[in-house]
Amino acid sequence: MLKLNSHLLLLLLVSCSIFKDKDHEQDVLGSALKTMENQRTVNYGPSLKASTEFIDKTEQYGLKDLDATYIGAVDLNEDNFTDLVLIREYFSQPEFYFFNLSKKKFEKTESLFEKVPKASYALFYDFNGDNVLDVVIGVLNQKTEVSKRPLRLFKGFFKKGDLRFKEEVGAFSMEARPTSTLGVIDYDLDGDLDLFVGNWLKHVKKGTIPDKDFLLENRKGKFVDVSDLLEGENTFNPDKTMRMNAIPTFSSQVCDMDLNGFPDILAVGTHSYLNKLWLNRYSSKKSERVFRNYGVGSLFAGDPEGNLSSRGGGRTFGVACADYNHDGIMDTFLGELSHNYDSDVVDKSSILTGSSAKFPPEFIRTEYQLDAHDILWNQADRRGVWFDYNNDGLLDLLVDNSGYPPHTRMLLFKQHPDHSFENVAKGAGLDIVNPLATITLDINKDGKMDVLTAQSELRDARIKRRLYLFENNNKNENRSIKFYLKARKANQIGLNATIALKVKSDGKISKRTQQVNYSYGGLVPQNEQGVHFGIKKGEVPLSVEVTWPYSKSENSSHLTNIKRYGLDKVRFKRTVDVTLCESGRFLVGRGKCPRF
Repeated sequence: MLKLNSHLLLLLLVSCSIFKDKDHEQDVLGSALKTMENQRTVNYGPSLKASTEFIDKTEQYGLKDLDATYIGAVDLNEDNFTDLVLIREYFSQPEFYFFNLSKKKFEKTESLFEKVPKASYALFYDFNGDNVLDVVIGVLNQKTEVSKRPLRLFKGFFKKGDLRFKEEVGAFSMEARPTSTLGVIDYDLDGDLDLFVGNWLKHVKKGTIPDKDFLLENRKGKFVDVSDLLEGENTFNPDKTMRMNAIPTFSSQVCDMDLNGFPDILAVGTHSYLNKLWLNRYSSKKSERVFRNYGVGSLFAGDPEGNLSSRGGGRTFGVACADYNHDGIMDTFLGELSHNYDSDVVDKSSILTGSSAKFPPEFIRTEYQLDAHDILWNQADRRGVWFDYNNDGLLDLLVDNSGYPPHTRMLLFKQHPDHSFENVAKGAGLDIVNPLATITLDINKDGKMDVLTAQSELRDARIKRRLYLFENNNKNENRSIKFYLKARKANQIGLNATIALKVKSDGKISKRTQQVNYSYGGLVPQNEQGVHFGIKKGEVPLSVEVTWPYSKSENSSHLTNIKRYGLDKVRFKRTVDVTLCESGRFLVGRGKCPRF
């Protein structure tokens, strides 16, 4: 950067010599010096330190001088308070930080692994149905890593009342892959959590090629390859050198896009490959569930021009689904890497708005691009998180725009009542440079979602790697309700369920839909458990409806395992937790469901 600035200054000084007007010469020189000074003194933290919406409370919560490439928010000691798991480098040992209730801060504890592994990311869920957390760890397995390691399962158990993890040898039979993303999915709704395995680029003698993705079925703790259910994914090219339909998958999310009760898979790739929308369908020919790619026809794969070519897509790093406009049709965010010199053909970051309730889904693609005039400008939207930061009942979008400092700063798109979006990250106090692995959690239990993120030094060694914990300090009079699912037949915490909340406002009733999914994206950061809904001042929650992810039969076009819960008698001032039981009952607060 300094070398480039020196060349810029020399060029401007030479340019100044051609001007006879000395005042003009001084203006040009002054402008050059000011530009250099600004670049030397970049503020890598929030632009407005006086912001009153989100306040940096990193030190107060015990996270000063920590950094991470992976963040997981998990309740590890079953006290209903969120603890943290950090992985500090892309291949390093997970570290555990318990939340100390009396001190109201995180404190590092010993490793919970009997033999401490190294990993790039982790998934903390109950994979064997014993109501104890297990953990799956993975490694990106790129060329720079000396040892290639496959996925590994560590079974959770209690030792003297404390949670511990011990490796379940043989749980995975697949060899090491360049796995960049995992999706936790119960694809056949039998109550056992399966895995979608998204792989990026693998190295071969002549360079790199996309590696195929996998679907692994959980059979009593053993993950069996059933990737044939991903139709066309295993197909070779004529000379058998590569899988012809593989893409370099970097991010994925499990989401019921057609709202038939069966979870689908959104897989997005880089290097101009077309994204895949795997819809979960029943095949009468095979007498089982299969996944068919509807990416091109729906415009999920790429824009209309790009869909005409197998390499007409974008550099897609982020994906996040939601029904942001409350029309009962699923939408999604796609985060792209784009440069100022890109042609119009290259896909830009976009919000895909569902336009039809019919099958298959169709989207209206609305691309956005930040305004910038710097020749070195880039945009790299690597992760998106939907959450209602101001509890007005409308989902907002938080984006990790990262990797090309100083322009790449966190974005917060506030949703307005007309369903338009405005980037308010600067005013909210969130626009740090190079955000990474961002998650949301309610750290102080006030019903307002806070933000935990890491900061990367990528492409600028002057940036000090660190964590930021931003406490939500919104002063409006809105409320919130947070749902926790508890199941006996479906998976324990209701992953892949659909929750629809009905609220009444000004005599009108509206329905807001969210899906239960805590781990998604590249290197799968894990959000805090619980599905948060904002309740605007004057609104009254009437009822909530859950489509539970369990079915006795795979041969179904639409799941009917739906339970409705009346909320009209639930009274609360600012926020309330509600536990929804698969039986149809509910508890105010967090608790165990009755065994009937």
